[in-house]
Amino acid sequence: MTTYSVREFKAKASEILRNLKDGDEVIITRRGHPCGKLVPAQPAVKGRPSLRDLRGAMTDLPDASYEDFLAVKAIWEPQTPESGGTT
Repeated sequence: MTTYSVREFKAKASEILRNLKDGDEVIITRRGHPCGKLVPAQPAVKGRPSLRDLRGAMTDLPDASYEDFLAVKAIWEPQTPESGGTT
């Protein structure tokens, strides 16, 4: 975990945000007291192919249609409570 003052954060925002992608957490301080925390949005899921890879693989199947891809995509994507699925 790295700590930056508000002034340092303003000066190095691009660099700091790049480091967030690497999993680093950042504390922002104002007058020596923590006022905010930045964390990576979501860690990447390892061992699971992307939808792009899945779509490319399905184009190699002789009988696969776009509707087949959409059906697999619906299963593959995370469900939200509004869509009737579970997280």
